[in-house]
Amino acid sequence: MTQRTLSDGEALFRIQEPSNELYQVVSGNIKCNIYSHDGTEVVIGTLLSGETFGEQGLIDELPRATNTYSVGDSVVNVLSKRHFFRLNNKYPEINAQLLIMFSHRMRVAFEINTDNLTLPLHQRLSRCIYRIVVNQSSKMAQSNELEITISHADLARMVGASRQSVSKELKQMERDKLICIQYGKIVINSMDALSKAYHDAN
Repeated sequence: MTQRTLSDGEALFRIQEPSNELYQVVSGNIKCNIYSHDGTEVVIGTLLSGETFGEQGLIDELPRATNTYSVGDSVVNVLSKRHFFRLNNKYPEINAQLLIMFSHRMRVAFEINTDNLTLPLHQRLSRCIYRIVVNQSSKMAQSNELEITISHADLARMVGASRQSVSKELKQMERDKLICIQYGKIVINSMDALSKAYHDAN
């Protein structure tokens, strides 16, 4: 396994490139996106410290389905295809963990798609922020902080809305004391209230 350092905005891989490596985020954030036919960016998600990605292409041997870019400076561990299958042969229990991970990602993807098709913006946004917080909860537990680093523009692309509409909804969430908006990040004031907003939409 090797390490690779990425600067802000640097691409790790792009759509249709060969799937030759598996990655794990050591530090920083990695954004996954695609572009529509008219050039509009659609953010699929943000990968945080400790998360693994890129394994699907190694297994199905198809080209990359998304672009990945570093948000700020990032460091990733890189495992080659050859070493991945060597480990897989030595430790077959890896397959069970991969199935669990695939299942979880499919559930989340289905949930996000359903949200974007059926829910009003304020609920989509609350649920999106909740998912991000839960996803990086172990990292925040180490730092004793409850905050996420994400731009209003990226949030807008994740929930299928304009940046202006998302900023307006975030201001309302701030007035409701759910969050506190700071430069480049969102501080969570009440995880209980955010959790309630998430589950009330189910």
